[in-house]
Amino acid sequence: MVAINATKIPLVCLFAYCRLAAAASAALDSKLPEGMPHATYAALLRGADGRVDADAMVIRLKELGVSTYYWLVWQSTDWEDLRTFLPKAGAAKIEVWPYLVPPSESPPNTQSYSEPFRLDYHRWAEEIARLSLEFPNLTAWVIDDFYANKALYTPGYLREMQARAHRVNPKLAFLPLMYFSEIDRQFVENYRDVIDGVVVAYPQDRDEIAHARAMLNDEVMVMPGQLRFPAAQQSVAGDFVRISQPAKVLPATRHVIRFRELDDFYGTTAGYHFKQFLVDDTVVWEQDAQGGGRSWQEVAVDVTPQVAGEKEVTLAFRLMEKKGVGNFPLRWRMTDLQGEGLEPAAGLDAPKQWHVERKGAFEAGFGDAIKAGGHSFRIPFVVMTAAQDVEFQLRHGDPVTPDRIAEWLRMCLECKRDGLCDGVVTYCLDLTPQSRNFGPARELFHRFTDVR
Repeated sequence: MVAINATKIPLVCLFAYCRLAAAASAALDSKLPEGMPHATYAALLRGADGRVDADAMVIRLKELGVSTYYWLVWQSTDWEDLRTFLPKAGAAKIEVWPYLVPPSESPPNTQSYSEPFRLDYHRWAEEIARLSLEFPNLTAWVIDDFYANKALYTPGYLREMQARAHRVNPKLAFLPLMYFSEIDRQFVENYRDVIDGVVVAYPQDRDEIAHARAMLNDEVMVMPGQLRFPAAQQSVAGDFVRISQPAKVLPATRHVIRFRELDDFYGTTAGYHFKQFLVDDTVVWEQDAQGGGRSWQEVAVDVTPQVAGEKEVTLAFRLMEKKGVGNFPLRWRMTDLQGEGLEPAAGLDAPKQWHVERKGAFEAGFGDAIKAGGHSFRIPFVVMTAAQDVEFQLRHGDPVTPDRIAEWLRMCLECKRDGLCDGVVTYCLDLTPQSRNFGPARELFHRFTDVR
């Protein structure tokens, strides 16, 4: 394997670095193909009786230009209908990945289980493996919202689940559905030996995909350039993580700090995590994580009163608790730090040069925490992007238009082309003839087919 010293590579070169490292790790074992095909998930076409129209599905998937379909098993007849669909899909050279719901999406939380084996995922592993021997185009399977249900899906549970599947078919692959905020070193260390890849949902931008690739390929130990509160951790009021940097105060009549920021919380819970910018320990900008947008926000703060009469000040970003939490994961990313009348010693594109202080479970992708991995493993991953209006609005805000949904799909396909991910799947793309999102997706899938 090619040895790469990631500590000498600046963050702005991360894209090229990820591509080189991916090529270097290609020889590592995986049950998944090197170039995983384009795919779509769910949105089954059904007849008036509620059963899946297998012939219509095959026609529409071929028209779309995907060669893998993620089959959601969530209605009482879906498992039976899958047997009808598999040979038709196989004749059309379409791979099929069964997709199950976890306990959090099963009764009493919802109305339906994945039938017929419900929450017995060891039995599911065996039965899917048996089906894959009968239909070789069934090559992998997925469980949704995996990490939110990790109390059940422990590494030991998965080890037994995989053993039961592989006793039947050693070639069958398993991938959990994760979210970008959940891809960290703890997940990688705990699960990399019991999974064959991962599906990661809803990227905000290209950087996020590149960072996940670096983590899943043992290139970095933490995600650079972010402050984070991890999932399933407790905090108390006053816990925090802070990064700081000295700045010269230049002669000027006005002093302004500008930066761009983005967090990944879209809910309505307020009063817990607060994002702050400080000058010499004075908070000059603050926002509840609940109040953030779904895209990068431009922030400009006039700090003229705070720097008056000073030759040097300390600039700091802080993520802190005003009330303790039990499980409230959050990532806060900052970039493009600029000073008008101020000269910071280092920008946010040099995360190693920031000083880090913290209390509690908070983490920082800055300072001494930024260390290169050992390039000792490779976890393939598929990027899932929202193609359903409701889900797209939840993840990316308004406006929700076919062009904007296609913009995200294009970005993901470009990342696959450039070696930053191994596959792309659309979430719930409407396959009906009336779909307003089908045409733009079809155009993109066909355009990128020659680079798969």
